[in-house]
Amino acid sequence: MHSLREMVTHLVLVTLGVLIALSFEGIGTWREHRALVREARANILSEIRDNQRELANRLNNVETEQKELDSILEALQTIVDRKKLNVSHVGTNMTTAELRDASHSTAQVTGAFALMEYDEVKKYAAVYSRQAMYQRLHDDTFQNLSRALGFVAIFAAPEKASMREMEDLRTQVRITQAALLVEQQIGQALLHEYERVLNGKEP
Repeated sequence: MHSLREMVTHLVLVTLGVLIALSFEGIGTWREHRALVREARANILSEIRDNQRELANRLNNVETEQKELDSILEALQTIVDRKKLNVSHVGTNMTTAELRDASHSTAQVTGAFALMEYDEVKKYAAVYSRQAMYQRLHDDTFQNLSRALGFVAIFAAPEKASMREMEDLRTQVRITQAALLVEQQIGQALLHEYERVLNGKEP
């Protein structure tokens, strides 16, 4: 360089080159972040939509399960009253709900939530928190029903059943009915949460 002017020109060109390179890098990173958020949002909404269908199917069967448990209590009372049991089968089936949270967990691991608006993250956190609460209740109901069905074998030979066994069965059936009622209420609230998120409504 033979003059101050050439030096300044050279420095300006180098600076511009660096700024342009940084700009391109920033644009690339910004696009990557947008793509990550877009994919995470789409996956979460798809997962919630699947969970909504799964839960709706589960709750549609709760009334039937309650009626089947009522039938068990009626059959039990028939035995207690020393009357003839005129049913060929006593029992119940439970329709389970498999609610997933893989997309939500993936968004946490990949850092997608850190790139979203706070209100959107809060909305997803609320619905998945209620889902976890429902899942615990659902599992408890299944365990209670399993315990109740463990006593149903007494209907195969009612004359051999002790009063203690019949009372234990009555107690377990009532516990299961109460668990079903609570599960149903929380499940309905969760359905509303799903609907709110899918419609883009605020918490």
